[in-house]
Amino acid sequence: MKTIQYYTALILIASLFLGACQGSKHFAKMASKQEKAGLMNEAAGNYYTALQKKRSNIDAQIGMKTTGQLMLNNMLNDFAKQKSFGTSKDAVYAYHKARDYRDKIQGVGITLLLADFYESDYQAVKGSYLVQLYDEGTTLLEDQKFPEAETKFAEIRKLDPNYKDASELGNIAYLEPLYTEGKKEMTLGNYRSAHGQFEKVIARKADYKDAAYLKKQCLEKGIYTIALMNFENASGTPGLDARVSAYALTALTNVKDPFMRVVDRGQMEAIIREQQLQLSGVIDQNTAVKVGELIGAQALLTGTVLSYSEKKGSLRTKQRDGYASYQERVLNKTDGKYYIQTMYKPTTYTEYYNSNGCTVSFQYKLVNLSTGEIIKTEIIQKELNDEVLYGKFDGDVNTLFPAGQGGPNLNAQDKRAILGLMSGRQDLQSPTQLSNTLFGTVSSQLSGSISNVVKELVK
Repeated sequence: MKTIQYYTALILIASLFLGACQGSKHFAKMASKQEKAGLMNEAAGNYYTALQKKRSNIDAQIGMKTTGQLMLNNMLNDFAKQKSFGTSKDAVYAYHKARDYRDKIQGVGITLLLADFYESDYQAVKGSYLVQLYDEGTTLLEDQKFPEAETKFAEIRKLDPNYKDASELGNIAYLEPLYTEGKKEMTLGNYRSAHGQFEKVIARKADYKDAAYLKKQCLEKGIYTIALMNFENASGTPGLDARVSAYALTALTNVKDPFMRVVDRGQMEAIIREQQLQLSGVIDQNTAVKVGELIGAQALLTGTVLSYSEKKGSLRTKQRDGYASYQERVLNKTDGKYYIQTMYKPTTYTEYYNSNGCTVSFQYKLVNLSTGEIIKTEIIQKELNDEVLYGKFDGDVNTLFPAGQGGPNLNAQDKRAILGLMSGRQDLQSPTQLSNTLFGTVSSQLSGSISNVVKELVK
Protein backbone atom coordinates (compact mmCIF):
# COMPACT_ATOMS: atom_id res chain seq x y z
CA MET A 1 0.00 0.00 0.00
CA LYS A 2 2.82 2.38 0.91
CA THR A 3 4.53 1.57 -2.40
CA ILE A 4 1.37 2.51 -4.34
CA GLN A 5 1.05 5.78 -2.42
CA TYR A 6 4.72 6.51 -3.05
CA TYR A 7 4.44 6.05 -6.82
CA THR A 8 1.15 7.99 -6.93
CA ALA A 9 2.90 10.90 -5.22
CA LEU A 10 5.79 10.68 -7.68
CA ILE A 11 3.39 10.76 -10.63
CA LEU A 12 1.59 13.79 -9.19
CA ILE A 13 4.83 15.65 -8.60
CA ALA A 14 6.05 14.78 -12.06
CA SER A 15 2.83 16.00 -13.66
CA LEU A 16 3.00 19.27 -11.75
CA PHE A 17 6.63 19.68 -12.77
CA LEU A 18 5.84 19.00 -16.42
CA GLY A 19 2.91 21.42 -16.27
CA ALA A 20 5.17 24.12 -14.87
CA CYS A 21 7.66 23.49 -17.66
CA GLN A 22 5.07 23.66 -20.48
CA GLY A 23 5.15 26.78 -22.58
CA SER A 24 2.48 29.26 -23.61
CA LYS A 25 1.79 27.46 -26.87
CA HIS A 26 0.95 24.22 -25.07
CA PHE A 27 -1.70 25.88 -22.86
CA ALA A 28 -3.18 27.79 -25.82
CA LYS A 29 -3.62 24.54 -27.78
CA MET A 30 -5.22 22.83 -24.80
CA ALA A 31 -7.56 25.79 -24.32
CA SER A 32 -8.55 25.72 -28.02
CA LYS A 33 -9.59 22.07 -27.75
CA GLN A 34 -11.58 22.79 -24.60
CA GLU A 35 -13.27 25.77 -26.25
CA LYS A 36 -14.37 23.62 -29.20
CA ALA A 37 -15.73 21.05 -26.75
CA GLY A 38 -17.78 23.72 -24.97
CA LEU A 39 -15.65 23.70 -21.82
CA MET A 40 -15.49 27.49 -21.64
CA ASN A 41 -14.48 27.85 -18.01
CA GLU A 42 -11.54 25.46 -18.44
CA ALA A 43 -10.62 27.07 -21.75
CA ALA A 44 -10.59 30.56 -20.24
CA GLY A 45 -8.33 29.33 -17.44
CA ASN A 46 -5.78 27.85 -19.84
CA TYR A 47 -5.83 30.87 -22.15
CA TYR A 48 -5.09 32.98 -19.08
CA THR A 49 -2.16 30.72 -18.13
CA ALA A 50 -0.84 30.91 -21.71
CA LEU A 51 -0.87 34.71 -21.57
CA GLN A 52 0.82 34.72 -18.19
CA LYS A 53 3.67 32.80 -19.76
CA LYS A 54 3.78 34.82 -22.98
CA ARG A 55 1.72 38.01 -23.34
CA SER A 56 2.29 38.18 -27.12
CA ASN A 57 0.71 34.77 -27.93
CA ILE A 58 -1.84 35.79 -30.60
CA ASP A 59 -3.91 32.59 -30.40
CA ALA A 60 -4.15 32.97 -26.63
CA GLN A 61 -5.17 36.63 -26.96
CA ILE A 62 -7.98 35.80 -29.35
CA GLY A 63 -9.17 32.86 -27.28
CA MET A 64 -9.00 34.84 -24.04
CA LYS A 65 -11.02 37.66 -25.54
CA THR A 66 -13.79 35.28 -26.60
CA THR A 67 -13.97 32.93 -23.62
CA GLY A 68 -13.19 35.66 -21.11
CA GLN A 69 -16.04 37.85 -22.35
CA LEU A 70 -18.37 34.87 -22.17
CA MET A 71 -17.32 34.22 -18.57
CA LEU A 72 -17.78 37.89 -17.66
CA ASN A 73 -21.22 38.00 -19.28
CA ASN A 74 -22.31 34.99 -17.24
CA MET A 75 -21.20 36.76 -14.06
CA LEU A 76 -23.04 39.94 -15.06
CA ASN A 77 -26.17 37.91 -15.77
CA ASP A 78 -25.92 36.52 -12.25
CA PHE A 79 -25.62 40.09 -10.94
CA ALA A 80 -28.76 41.11 -12.83
CA LYS A 81 -30.64 38.10 -11.48
CA GLN A 82 -29.60 38.84 -7.90
CA LYS A 83 -30.57 42.49 -8.31
CA SER A 84 -34.05 41.59 -9.49
CA PHE A 85 -34.85 38.48 -7.48
CA GLY A 86 -32.17 38.12 -4.78
CA THR A 87 -30.87 40.27 -1.95
CA SER A 88 -29.00 43.53 -2.31
CA LYS A 89 -26.00 41.92 -0.56
CA ASP A 90 -25.83 39.03 -3.02
CA ALA A 91 -26.16 41.48 -5.92
CA VAL A 92 -23.34 43.67 -4.61
CA TYR A 93 -20.91 40.79 -4.25
CA ALA A 94 -21.97 39.24 -7.56
CA TYR A 95 -20.96 42.49 -9.25
CA HIS A 96 -17.67 42.52 -7.32
CA LYS A 97 -16.95 39.04 -8.66
CA ALA A 98 -17.56 40.20 -12.23
CA ARG A 99 -15.53 43.37 -11.82
CA ASP A 100 -12.62 41.52 -10.21
CA TYR A 101 -12.60 39.01 -13.08
CA ARG A 102 -12.48 41.82 -15.62
CA ASP A 103 -9.53 43.40 -13.78
CA LYS A 104 -7.75 40.06 -13.58
CA ILE A 105 -7.98 39.53 -17.34
CA GLN A 106 -6.89 43.12 -17.88
CA GLY A 107 -3.73 42.11 -16.07
CA VAL A 108 -2.67 39.93 -19.03
CA GLY A 109 -3.47 42.63 -21.58
CA ILE A 110 -7.04 41.71 -22.60
CA THR A 111 -9.82 44.26 -22.23
CA LEU A 112 -13.29 42.82 -21.63
CA LEU A 113 -16.43 44.88 -22.12
CA LEU A 114 -18.46 45.89 -19.09
CA ALA A 115 -21.33 48.19 -20.08
CA ASP A 116 -21.76 51.43 -18.15
CA PHE A 117 -25.35 50.64 -17.15
CA TYR A 118 -24.09 47.76 -15.04
CA GLU A 119 -22.06 50.21 -12.96
CA SER A 120 -25.14 52.42 -12.55
CA ASP A 121 -27.22 49.45 -11.43
CA TYR A 122 -24.47 48.42 -9.02
CA GLN A 123 -24.29 51.88 -7.43
CA ALA A 124 -28.05 51.82 -6.89
CA VAL A 125 -28.11 48.39 -5.27
CA LYS A 126 -25.01 49.20 -3.23
CA GLY A 127 -26.76 52.31 -1.91
CA SER A 128 -29.67 50.16 -0.74
CA TYR A 129 -27.34 47.68 0.89
CA LEU A 130 -25.40 50.44 2.66
CA VAL A 131 -28.63 51.80 4.15
CA GLN A 132 -29.47 48.30 5.36
CA LEU A 133 -26.04 47.81 6.91
CA TYR A 134 -26.09 51.23 8.57
CA ASP A 135 -29.51 50.64 10.12
CA GLU A 136 -28.47 47.22 11.39
CA GLY A 137 -25.21 48.58 12.75
CA THR A 138 -26.78 51.48 14.65
CA THR A 139 -29.43 49.18 16.14
CA LEU A 140 -26.75 46.77 17.33
CA LEU A 141 -24.75 49.68 18.73
CA GLU A 142 -27.76 50.91 20.68
CA ASP A 143 -28.25 47.41 22.05
CA GLN A 144 -24.54 47.41 23.05
CA LYS A 145 -23.85 44.43 20.83
CA PHE A 146 -20.48 45.90 19.97
CA PRO A 147 -18.72 43.07 18.09
CA GLU A 148 -21.70 42.56 15.78
CA ALA A 149 -22.03 46.31 15.23
CA GLU A 150 -18.32 46.61 14.43
CA THR A 151 -18.67 43.91 11.76
CA LYS A 152 -21.45 45.88 10.07
CA PHE A 153 -19.57 49.18 10.08
CA ALA A 154 -16.37 47.47 8.92
CA GLU A 155 -18.26 46.15 5.88
CA ILE A 156 -19.62 49.63 5.20
CA ARG A 157 -16.10 51.07 5.26
CA LYS A 158 -14.96 48.49 2.71
CA LEU A 159 -17.83 49.39 0.37
CA ASP A 160 -17.67 53.15 0.94
CA PRO A 161 -15.00 54.56 3.30
CA ASN A 162 -16.78 57.93 3.47
CA TYR A 163 -20.31 56.72 4.08
CA LYS A 164 -22.00 58.97 6.62
CA ASP A 165 -20.40 58.55 10.07
CA ALA A 166 -19.89 54.80 9.68
CA SER A 167 -16.17 55.12 10.34
CA GLU A 168 -16.76 56.93 13.64
CA LEU A 169 -19.50 54.51 14.69
CA GLY A 170 -17.23 51.61 13.81
CA ASN A 171 -14.59 53.08 16.07
CA ILE A 172 -17.10 53.33 18.88
CA ALA A 173 -18.16 49.71 18.36
CA TYR A 174 -14.53 48.59 18.57
CA LEU A 175 -13.32 50.98 21.25
CA GLU A 176 -16.17 51.10 23.75
CA PRO A 177 -15.77 47.49 24.97
CA LEU A 178 -12.05 48.07 25.45
CA TYR A 179 -12.65 51.36 27.23
CA THR A 180 -15.32 49.84 29.49
CA GLU A 181 -13.11 46.87 30.33
CA GLY A 182 -10.23 49.22 31.09
CA LYS A 183 -12.34 51.24 33.54
CA LYS A 184 -13.55 48.02 35.16
CA GLU A 185 -10.02 46.70 35.64
CA MET A 186 -8.90 50.07 36.94
CA THR A 187 -11.67 50.05 39.57
CA LEU A 188 -10.52 46.59 40.67
CA GLY A 189 -6.95 47.86 41.03
CA ASN A 190 -5.68 45.79 38.11
CA TYR A 191 -3.69 48.69 36.71
CA ARG A 192 -1.51 46.72 34.30
CA SER A 193 -4.54 45.07 32.69
CA ALA A 194 -6.40 48.39 32.54
CA HIS A 195 -3.33 50.09 31.06
CA GLY A 196 -3.26 47.48 28.29
CA GLN A 197 -6.92 48.09 27.41
CA PHE A 198 -6.48 51.87 27.26
CA GLU A 199 -3.34 51.39 25.18
CA LYS A 200 -5.39 49.48 22.58
CA VAL A 201 -7.97 52.25 22.59
CA ILE A 202 -5.38 54.97 22.01
CA ALA A 203 -3.69 52.99 19.27
CA ARG A 204 -6.97 53.08 17.31
CA LYS A 205 -8.08 56.59 18.28
CA ALA A 206 -5.73 58.75 20.33
CA ASP A 207 -8.42 61.16 21.54
CA TYR A 208 -11.14 58.66 22.42
CA LYS A 209 -12.87 60.00 25.53
CA ASP A 210 -10.37 60.24 28.41
CA ALA A 211 -8.50 57.02 27.58
CA ALA A 212 -5.12 58.76 27.40
CA TYR A 213 -5.63 60.33 30.82
CA LEU A 214 -6.81 57.07 32.36
CA LYS A 215 -3.84 55.22 30.88
CA LYS A 216 -1.55 57.74 32.57
CA GLN A 217 -3.45 57.33 35.83
CA CYS A 218 -3.01 53.55 35.67
CA LEU A 219 0.72 53.97 35.34
CA GLU A 220 0.91 56.45 38.21
CA LYS A 221 -1.21 54.33 40.54
CA GLY A 222 0.26 50.99 39.56
CA ILE A 223 3.95 51.89 39.41
CA TYR A 224 6.05 49.65 41.62
CA THR A 225 9.18 51.38 42.86
CA ILE A 226 12.14 49.38 44.09
CA ALA A 227 14.88 51.03 46.14
CA LEU A 228 18.20 49.48 45.17
CA MET A 229 20.76 49.54 47.97
CA ASN A 230 24.49 49.13 47.44
CA PHE A 231 25.31 45.49 47.78
CA GLU A 232 27.49 44.04 50.52
CA ASN A 233 30.66 42.06 50.05
CA ALA A 234 31.35 39.01 52.19
CA SER A 235 33.70 37.38 49.73
CA GLY A 236 36.94 38.90 50.95
CA THR A 237 37.74 40.22 47.46
CA PRO A 238 37.64 44.04 47.53
CA GLY A 239 35.45 45.98 45.12
CA LEU A 240 33.04 43.22 44.12
CA ASP A 241 30.06 44.86 45.83
CA ALA A 242 30.37 47.98 43.67
CA ARG A 243 30.86 45.98 40.46
CA VAL A 244 27.87 43.71 41.05
CA SER A 245 25.74 46.72 42.09
CA ALA A 246 26.58 48.48 38.83
CA TYR A 247 25.74 45.43 36.72
CA ALA A 248 22.49 44.87 38.63
CA LEU A 249 21.41 48.49 38.21
CA THR A 250 22.04 48.31 34.45
CA ALA A 251 20.12 45.05 34.11
CA LEU A 252 17.18 46.30 36.19
CA THR A 253 16.87 49.62 34.37
CA ASN A 254 16.89 47.76 31.05
CA VAL A 255 13.76 45.80 31.98
CA LYS A 256 11.01 46.87 29.57
CA ASP A 257 8.21 47.17 32.10
CA PRO A 258 6.52 50.56 32.46
CA PHE A 259 5.25 49.53 35.90
CA MET A 260 8.68 48.83 37.32
CA ARG A 261 10.80 51.71 38.58
CA VAL A 262 14.24 51.34 40.15
CA VAL A 263 15.82 54.00 42.35
CA ASP A 264 19.47 53.50 43.22
CA ARG A 265 21.26 54.69 46.34
CA GLY A 266 22.54 57.86 44.72
CA GLN A 267 19.02 58.90 43.72
CA MET A 268 17.70 58.01 47.16
CA GLU A 269 20.32 60.12 48.89
CA ALA A 270 19.42 63.09 46.71
CA ILE A 271 15.73 62.63 47.53
CA ILE A 272 16.14 62.28 51.29
CA ARG A 273 19.09 64.58 51.87
CA GLU A 274 16.77 67.30 53.10
CA GLN A 275 15.35 64.88 55.68
CA GLN A 276 18.79 64.35 57.24
CA LEU A 277 18.31 60.58 57.18
CA GLN A 278 21.55 58.64 56.80
CA LEU A 279 21.47 55.42 54.79
CA SER A 280 23.55 52.86 56.55
CA GLY A 281 24.74 49.65 54.95
CA VAL A 282 22.20 47.67 56.97
CA ILE A 283 18.68 49.03 57.12
CA ASP A 284 16.38 47.87 59.88
CA GLN A 285 12.60 47.68 59.50
CA ASN A 286 11.90 51.12 60.94
CA THR A 287 14.48 52.82 58.74
CA ALA A 288 13.27 50.86 55.71
CA VAL A 289 9.70 52.05 56.20
CA LYS A 290 10.94 55.63 56.53
CA VAL A 291 12.96 55.29 53.30
CA GLY A 292 9.93 53.93 51.51
CA GLU A 293 7.76 56.82 52.62
CA LEU A 294 10.31 59.41 51.51
CA ILE A 295 11.02 58.05 48.04
CA GLY A 296 7.66 56.43 47.30
CA ALA A 297 9.13 52.92 47.13
CA GLN A 298 7.24 49.74 47.86
CA ALA A 299 10.24 47.44 48.14
CA LEU A 300 13.91 47.43 48.99
CA LEU A 301 16.42 45.31 47.07
CA THR A 302 19.59 44.30 48.88
CA GLY A 303 22.28 41.84 47.91
CA THR A 304 25.45 40.23 49.16
CA VAL A 305 28.37 38.69 47.29
CA LEU A 306 28.76 35.60 49.44
CA SER A 307 31.86 34.16 47.83
CA TYR A 308 34.10 34.65 44.85
CA SER A 309 37.10 32.77 43.57
CA GLU A 310 39.37 32.88 40.57
CA LYS A 311 41.26 30.02 39.02
CA LYS A 312 44.22 31.29 37.05
CA GLY A 313 45.90 28.59 35.05
CA SER A 314 49.46 28.32 33.83
CA LEU A 315 50.49 27.58 30.28
CA ARG A 316 51.31 23.93 29.75
CA THR A 317 53.25 22.64 26.79
CA LYS A 318 53.86 19.22 25.37
CA GLN A 319 56.02 18.03 22.51
CA ARG A 320 54.17 15.82 20.04
CA ASP A 321 55.58 13.57 17.37
CA GLY A 322 54.53 14.10 13.82
CA TYR A 323 55.60 13.81 10.20
CA ALA A 324 56.26 16.47 7.61
CA SER A 325 55.60 15.67 3.98
CA TYR A 326 57.91 16.72 1.17
CA GLN A 327 58.32 16.06 -2.57
CA GLU A 328 61.29 14.16 -4.02
CA ARG A 329 62.29 13.29 -7.59
CA VAL A 330 62.79 9.53 -7.88
CA LEU A 331 64.36 7.69 -10.78
CA ASN A 332 62.35 4.85 -12.27
CA LYS A 333 65.01 2.29 -13.13
CA THR A 334 62.68 0.49 -15.52
CA ASP A 335 62.08 3.33 -17.96
CA GLY A 336 64.86 5.66 -16.84
CA LYS A 337 62.42 8.52 -16.12
CA TYR A 338 62.06 10.68 -13.02
CA TYR A 339 58.74 11.11 -11.21
CA ILE A 340 57.61 12.99 -8.09
CA GLN A 341 57.02 11.00 -4.93
CA THR A 342 55.63 12.28 -1.60
CA MET A 343 57.90 11.39 1.25
CA TYR A 344 57.51 11.84 5.01
CA LYS A 345 60.14 12.67 7.61
CA PRO A 346 59.78 12.59 11.40
CA THR A 347 59.31 15.93 13.11
CA THR A 348 57.81 17.42 16.23
CA TYR A 349 55.29 20.15 17.06
CA THR A 350 54.30 21.80 20.34
CA GLU A 351 50.85 21.61 21.89
CA TYR A 352 49.80 24.42 24.28
CA TYR A 353 46.98 24.40 26.85
CA ASN A 354 45.79 26.95 29.40
CA SER A 355 42.60 27.77 31.27
CA ASN A 356 41.13 30.41 33.57
CA GLY A 357 37.94 30.38 35.57
CA CYS A 358 35.93 32.11 38.22
CA THR A 359 32.93 31.32 40.42
CA VAL A 360 30.57 33.54 42.34
CA SER A 361 27.83 33.02 44.87
CA PHE A 362 25.40 35.91 45.30
CA GLN A 363 22.28 36.37 47.38
CA TYR A 364 19.63 39.03 47.01
CA LYS A 365 16.53 39.92 48.99
CA LEU A 366 13.49 41.91 47.90
CA VAL A 367 11.83 43.27 51.04
CA ASN A 368 8.38 44.83 51.41
CA LEU A 369 9.07 48.28 52.86
CA SER A 370 5.70 48.49 54.58
CA THR A 371 5.77 45.17 56.38
CA GLY A 372 9.43 44.15 56.35
CA GLU A 373 8.36 40.84 54.78
CA ILE A 374 10.77 39.21 52.35
CA ILE A 375 9.00 39.07 49.00
CA LYS A 376 11.72 37.22 47.15
CA THR A 377 15.13 35.86 48.01
CA GLU A 378 17.47 33.72 45.98
CA ILE A 379 21.05 32.52 46.00
CA ILE A 380 22.60 32.59 42.54
CA GLN A 381 25.70 30.47 42.01
CA LYS A 382 27.54 30.69 38.71
CA GLU A 383 30.80 29.41 37.30
CA LEU A 384 32.53 30.40 34.09
CA ASN A 385 35.66 28.94 32.53
CA ASP A 386 37.69 29.60 29.44
CA GLU A 387 40.38 27.43 27.91
CA VAL A 388 42.66 27.46 24.91
CA LEU A 389 44.28 24.56 23.12
CA TYR A 390 46.51 25.25 20.16
CA GLY A 391 49.67 24.07 18.48
CA LYS A 392 52.78 25.54 16.90
CA PHE A 393 54.98 24.02 14.23
CA ASP A 394 58.27 25.34 12.93
CA GLY A 395 57.43 24.85 9.27
CA ASP A 396 54.56 24.76 6.82
CA VAL A 397 51.55 23.46 8.81
CA ASN A 398 49.97 22.18 5.59
CA THR A 399 52.74 19.55 5.37
CA LEU A 400 52.24 18.38 8.96
CA PHE A 401 50.65 15.01 9.74
CA PRO A 402 50.09 13.35 13.12
CA ALA A 403 52.18 10.30 13.95
CA GLY A 404 50.62 6.91 13.54
CA GLN A 405 51.79 3.37 14.18
CA GLY A 406 55.26 3.27 12.70
CA GLY A 407 54.74 6.21 10.37
CA PRO A 408 52.50 9.16 9.43
CA ASN A 409 48.77 9.04 10.14
CA LEU A 410 47.21 9.95 6.78
CA ASN A 411 43.58 9.77 7.95
CA ALA A 412 41.74 12.84 6.55
CA GLN A 413 39.82 13.49 9.78
CA ASP A 414 42.99 13.39 11.88
CA LYS A 415 44.71 15.67 9.36
CA ARG A 416 41.87 18.22 9.73
CA ALA A 417 42.18 17.95 13.51
CA ILE A 418 45.87 18.82 13.53
CA LEU A 419 45.25 21.76 11.17
CA GLY A 420 42.51 22.94 13.54
CA LEU A 421 44.94 22.68 16.42
CA MET A 422 47.46 24.85 14.57
CA SER A 423 44.83 27.54 13.98
CA GLY A 424 43.33 27.31 17.46
CA ARG A 425 42.53 30.40 19.52
CA GLN A 426 45.48 31.56 21.61
CA ASP A 427 43.97 34.53 23.46
CA LEU A 428 42.72 33.35 26.83
CA GLN A 429 40.15 35.45 28.66
CA SER A 430 41.52 36.81 31.92
CA PRO A 431 39.71 36.17 35.22
CA THR A 432 38.63 39.83 35.18
CA GLN A 433 37.06 39.44 31.75
CA LEU A 434 35.36 36.24 32.84
CA SER A 435 34.06 37.89 36.00
CA ASN A 436 32.52 40.72 33.98
CA THR A 437 30.59 38.16 31.93
CA LEU A 438 29.73 36.24 35.07
CA PHE A 439 28.40 39.30 36.91
CA GLY A 440 26.39 40.20 33.83
CA THR A 441 24.81 36.73 33.86
CA VAL A 442 24.03 36.95 37.57
CA SER A 443 22.50 40.40 37.12
CA SER A 444 20.41 39.20 34.18
CA GLN A 445 18.99 36.38 36.29
CA LEU A 446 18.35 38.82 39.13
CA SER A 447 16.53 41.31 36.91
CA GLY A 448 14.46 38.55 35.31
CA SER A 449 13.32 37.26 38.68
CA ILE A 450 12.51 40.74 39.99
CA SER A 451 10.62 41.55 36.78
CA ASN A 452 8.48 38.43 37.23
CA VAL A 453 7.74 39.44 40.82
CA VAL A 454 6.58 42.88 39.73
CA LYS A 455 4.34 41.33 37.05
CA GLU A 456 2.74 39.17 39.73
CA LEU A 457 2.29 42.09 42.10
CA VAL A 458 0.96 44.55 39.52
CA LYS A 459 -1.81 42.80 37.66
